[in-house]
Amino acid sequence: MDTIKLLDGSEWNVKEILEKMEDNSFYYGFLGKNTLSSSVAKKLMVSADDYIEDISNPKDSNIKPFRDGRLIHVSILESDKINDYYDFIDVPTRRNKEFKLAAENSKGKEVMLEKERIWANGLKEVVLQDPEIKKYITKGECEKSGIGYIMGLPFRGKADCLYEDKIIDLKTTSDIDNWEYNSYFYGYDIQSYIYTQLFQKDEFVFVIIDKRNNKLKTHKATDDFISSGKRKLRRAVENYIGHFGF
Repeated sequence: MDTIKLLDGSEWNVKEILEKMEDNSFYYGFLGKNTLSSSVAKKLMVSADDYIEDISNPKDSNIKPFRDGRLIHVSILESDKINDYYDFIDVPTRRNKEFKLAAENSKGKEVMLEKERIWANGLKEVVLQDPEIKKYITKGECEKSGIGYIMGLPFRGKADCLYEDKIIDLKTTSDIDNWEYNSYFYGYDIQSYIYTQLFQKDEFVFVIIDKRNNKLKTHKATDDFISSGKRKLRRAVENYIGHFGF
């Protein structure tokens, strides 16, 4: 596939758009409105109205779970770039005057507490102590973008890591014992189907770490799990085409 038509009708060279997808502002901004993804598919599965509400009024990305998730991902997958993305301030809380001043003058970087950096680095050490997971991360291609048609519509995704025939996806949780049950609620089955299609890999492996107690485990998506995602995505696509056409 040399070109891809986006939801706004524009046609792009695939190689060119993949290069531009390395820019997060393009990936989440322009493509956030002109392609579909696993996160918006969860909304579309309910209704087109839920999808419209989601892209019109995106969630606040500065709430703690999102901040923590971003920091953990960068610490583990892009540790060499952490100082490009973050400034760390060694004060007790975000209410501290020095922290607020740093945030106001951040020049595009996200400001976090030094103790948050130490916490995320501790989780990184736990993950990399596992030789199999360490191999996935250090030998694989991390933060790899993909784009393509699925069920006739343009989808995008960003794989945490690609290693041989596997897609590796890092997840954090506060309830690792019930993660497999909760994974359906969070739509990870949809994500696993979309990513196996976009990246043409046979296996999807979740690496799960519990933020409360540092417990770690891996979970390979089963055929039934991926098929569940395919069924849900078909409903989402039908809702999109029924409302917008394409």
